[in-house]
Amino acid sequence: MRKPLALLALACYLIILVATSIWPKPVDGEGILSIITSELLQFTARTPALDWIQYNELEAIGNVLLYIPLGIFLVVFAPRTKTILVALVPVLVSLLAEGVQRLFLPDRYATINDVVYNALGGLLGILIAKSIARLRKYSK
Repeated sequence: MRKPLALLALACYLIILVATSIWPKPVDGEGILSIITSELLQFTARTPALDWIQYNELEAIGNVLLYIPLGIFLVVFAPRTKTILVALVPVLVSLLAEGVQRLFLPDRYATINDVVYNALGGLLGILIAKSIARLRKYSK
């Protein structure tokens, strides 16, 4: 990915991440996300292989998916940084987001589960990006 395009993608992603983290109401509580959540839950209820997915599982999946790009961008923009340091960033970002929700957003629900799922998403993103980088290195 070329740097200007990568920077634009990062900026768009950060806007989404910050907006979903500090939105005063739960992001799935009203509007389009509420409709999408409802439709997804109806779909999973009608699909035998997915009928185990209830609201809490859908929220966990969403948290993981939201943080995968963070892990990818960390590897793209800091490729030589030690993996352990890169892996701490999603944890710290999630702790910050959940702390802001707990302290300043009374309608939001800050939980340790969110931190765990967000961190897992970031770690998956790091793993994906490092795997792709390694494959590209060996394919040359």
